[in-house]
Amino acid sequence: MFDGPDADAAAARLVRAHALVDAVLGLDVRGATGAELSGLLEARAELAAMADGAAVAAVPGWEASGDWTGDGSSTPVTWLVNHTGAGRTTAGALRRTGLLAASMPHVSAAAAAGSLPLSHLHQLTRARRAEVAEVFDRDEALLVTEATGLTADRLAARLIEWRYGALAELGRNDPDRDPGPQTDDDTMTIVVGFQGRGLVAMDLTPESLATLVEALDARIDTWRRTGQLTGDDRTHPQLVAAALLDLIADGSTSSRRGQPRPLVVITATLAALLDHANLTGPERDRWAARILGGGSIGRHTLRELLERANIAFVVTDDDGEPLHVGRTRRLITAAMLTALLARSGGTCEHPGCHANHHRCQAHHLTWWRHGGETNIDNLVLLCKHHHRLAHHGWPITRGPTGLEFRRTNHTPIPPPRYHHTA
Repeated sequence: MFDGPDADAAAARLVRAHALVDAVLGLDVRGATGAELSGLLEARAELAAMADGAAVAAVPGWEASGDWTGDGSSTPVTWLVNHTGAGRTTAGALRRTGLLAASMPHVSAAAAAGSLPLSHLHQLTRARRAEVAEVFDRDEALLVTEATGLTADRLAARLIEWRYGALAELGRNDPDRDPGPQTDDDTMTIVVGFQGRGLVAMDLTPESLATLVEALDARIDTWRRTGQLTGDDRTHPQLVAAALLDLIADGSTSSRRGQPRPLVVITATLAALLDHANLTGPERDRWAARILGGGSIGRHTLRELLERANIAFVVTDDDGEPLHVGRTRRLITAAMLTALLARSGGTCEHPGCHANHHRCQAHHLTWWRHGGETNIDNLVLLCKHHHRLAHHGWPITRGPTGLEFRRTNHTPIPPPRYHHTA
């Protein structure tokens, strides 16, 4: 509870919050009038602003407490995703808004009072960039006051207007984006924009650029020679984008044969295979196939993929557990890695971890130096963070229901409330 001069304000907010909860949850929407439903939506927005403001104010202290590491989460954002169900971008935005707002007294006060929704807090914290920070600090109170009466879109426009005014006042130009560290390697950035569209920028070496241009030109030339562009009114940039996506989908670098092809990992139960082949009498299970990372697929889609992909096939028992593959040795074989990918779904097997398989390593449950064998029952796929935890006292065992993860005090780590994969 609050003490001192803030106590009365806090008590008033609490009373108001209770009234808003009653307005949102206490209304029978089935028989409500339009005006009553409008009131519910307005109350919900005000209540959400109060809750989001409290969350923004809590973020710095929560992150500093380290409590988010209690279930083995590698970052605060991962914890937020698993425990709140938010998208990674949304969770990251909440965290960054909280951390930035901590150094902005008027924004922090608005958050604590619940007078601004999260969208407005997000925009205000991003407006204080280094090149205009001194003007923002001076105008912060005014901008917060203006924000309380503006929609999110209008606030965005107002902050852009303010920014250019601040730059003019300081006699500065709008700075270019930071190019980042210099490197001689190929680099690519992907920026997700409005309504799911995005901007892709690549900085390629001369050799890589020549390879890419040759592949794109070859694909477009193939379309022309085979008549696929007859009557096609797309511009050249549109054809280049289509060719690039086609190359990615096809997995080859040109129209010539002998080029690399994509790897598709398919899992199916042994019972389903036998039943589908009618080898053991009536079909016990409906035939099904699953593409790693893509969910269930139909027969026609599977057939189409089989015609243009390399295949890695893993047979499992009726519980979906891959059968033993390879020989006992310290380092896993390619077949064992394929089986691990099939079992894990292509991500780290620690509860709630979102790390993709290319960032993971195989870990011996019973360590190799302690006599552990290299077989599928003694292996688990872990990212580097959770592999390190496993070697620093976070036990992992295989129980009757599967892998069991525990903290250093041997208390179990439960599955996250919200799951990243199906």
